[in-house]
Amino acid sequence: MPTPAKLVAAILFAALCWFVGEAIVRYTLEEGVRVGLFREVLAAGGLIVGWRTIGSAATGPVGRGNSIPNVITSGFAAAFVFLVLGLLFHSFGVMIAESLEGKYNAIGRAASAWMGFLVEDAMTVWHPVILGLLFVGGAVIGLIAGVVGRRYH
Repeated sequence: MPTPAKLVAAILFAALCWFVGEAIVRYTLEEGVRVGLFREVLAAGGLIVGWRTIGSAATGPVGRGNSIPNVITSGFAAAFVFLVLGLLFHSFGVMIAESLEGKYNAIGRAASAWMGFLVEDAMTVWHPVILGLLFVGGAVIGLIAGVVGRRYH
């Protein structure tokens, strides 16, 4: 059921994920790399994760909000879920794209390449600015959504 806390959490977390995408492009990728709709895809994923993770916790079990430690923890959890899902989906997409080009002749080699891409992507986002922005931003968004959940129900 839509609630104000879920709406606020989804919009703010989507904006945070867009800024995290911008930080990835700015701080970790080489100059001149074309990323296409990378930031927009991250924002769409952030919209879903923010709604489901932070918004549900901020609404509370009976729809009257939740405690501050619970909503801050849900912000950290949303950041972690977003990070893991983003790494898994991106590395899987790269592996599928290379598979369609015929680079792998066995499932084991494709799965091994997927894990290699996963580690490579994890090393790309392992930057203090990116991780700090994501996790501190997630905690702040959890706090804001918790206040909205307690105030407007």
